[in-house]
Amino acid sequence: MPYRGLPYFVSEQAGAGNRVDPYASERHALPDCAQGVRYSSAPRSDERRVTPYRACQTVCPPRARASRIDAQPALSDVEPLRILAAVMLMAVVAVVAAFVGIGVANGFTGIVDGAVLSIDSSNTASENVALSTAPSEWEQGTVPQLYQADYQWADRPYGSGTMGSSGAAPLSLAMVHACLTGDTATGPVEVASLAQRKGYADQPNATALLTDGAAEIGLTARLVEASELALRRQLNAGFPVICAVSSDAFGGRATYIVLCGIDEHSRLVVCDPGSVDRSEKRWSFDDVLSASTSMWAYGVAG
Repeated sequence: MPYRGLPYFVSEQAGAGNRVDPYASERHALPDCAQGVRYSSAPRSDERRVTPYRACQTVCPPRARASRIDAQPALSDVEPLRILAAVMLMAVVAVVAAFVGIGVANGFTGIVDGAVLSIDSSNTASENVALSTAPSEWEQGTVPQLYQADYQWADRPYGSGTMGSSGAAPLSLAMVHACLTGDTATGPVEVASLAQRKGYADQPNATALLTDGAAEIGLTARLVEASELALRRQLNAGFPVICAVSSDAFGGRATYIVLCGIDEHSRLVVCDPGSVDRSEKRWSFDDVLSASTSMWAYGVAG
């Protein structure tokens, strides 16, 4: 039976009256590989010949490799540079987060500390807060700032109370002594101890301490007239003045302050042992003189 699935060309013409098997006398011009069946151009024999099957790549392409979607990645597929970059990125993020956390914690701690360590003008002693000028910074010609609320002596007994509540006079005298002599050995504690030994601390006012007590530590005290001219004269000559005041401007009760000098605006420079705020303020002569009850100018005993 002739194959009728593909066209072919006849290469030899049969003679008249003779029937020739087209597969025996004709040669195909098509390739000998089609649809996986090999055809021979030789004459057919009576015996059917079976040829082995050979798949044509153009018709039946080779089967693709099985997908490895579900398979675990091979070690050779892992890129070391990408792993290293990921590790470094995570390290940088961790460091930045740590610094941000530390900054936020420090900022919050600073706010809390500032609120805790704020100075109350009512002279409430704050533990472990050194408000005063350190003795290492005392120098002759400058009045150091010493405060009753300083933890170094605020709770020390003095008179019927403590230095924090009643120690304005000994602190004022200690400031004047440090300014005139530059001596760091005689501070508020030493002056308060002297006042207690001599009984000055039990007096209704500090006049005895500020006059007789001053003489015992090498100072002279002169009573100053309550006038701007007299006050200017003493301060311009370099003599600090201790002033007893009693008014609402200075806490509403009797206390003692040191007049240190006169600034460029002709206002008084004051060191008030009972208040940091009042010490930083500049005062007019009228304000101080109107609140004053007594004033003493000091010098070094000759």
